[in-house]
Amino acid sequence: MQRLLRLLQLNSPSLPIGAYAYSQGLEAAISQGKLSGIEQMASWLKLLLLHSLAKNDLPVIVQAYPLWKNENYAELNRLAATGRALRETEELLQEDTHLSRALQRLAEPMGVPIGDELIRKSSFPVIYARFAQYWQIDLQDALTAFAWSWMENQIASLLKLSPVGQTSAQVLMMQMDDTVLQAVKIAQELPKNQLGMSLPAYAILSAQHEIQYSRLFRS
Repeated sequence: MQRLLRLLQLNSPSLPIGAYAYSQGLEAAISQGKLSGIEQMASWLKLLLLHSLAKNDLPVIVQAYPLWKNENYAELNRLAATGRALRETEELLQEDTHLSRALQRLAEPMGVPIGDELIRKSSFPVIYARFAQYWQIDLQDALTAFAWSWMENQIASLLKLSPVGQTSAQVLMMQMDDTVLQAVKIAQELPKNQLGMSLPAYAILSAQHEIQYSRLFRS
């Protein structure tokens, strides 16, 4: 039961790492009229869950989890560098850097040893994996919570950027159950040498958001 509590804490919106401040290209997509309704938002979430998170962030967590257990800092540094290289725009890289550093700052007061051997330029999924591994949270549970938390943040951003209502947003969350679980399954079965996926249109939207004249979310 305590592991469940730590999992909830690690993925809570109240965790002071600032994930709520980023939209990951969503704001640019809505501003340009590419997303205008709940059905298009569902397609957006499915695309990114299955072809971005499932091939990038989630398998990084899968690979980092046993490396932390074995204290393999050389491979953790290599994996962190790979995770950062997967960020295709300055905006996405800055988000990863900010979340990673914020979570690392919480490690000591929350009793999670990181180790001086790990470079400061880490990647958020790598640090997330340390918390999950140290707290002995089941890997599949950690992946599921990570994916669900990402999805929840995207929908929270949608509520701020469009007239979609709270009830519709909650129904949309429920509709994403199978997709979230499928993304977790893909990540767990992904061969190590197939880590990484590029979505050019998504990267372009993120780059355009960096210079968007007016925006609610960080760039």
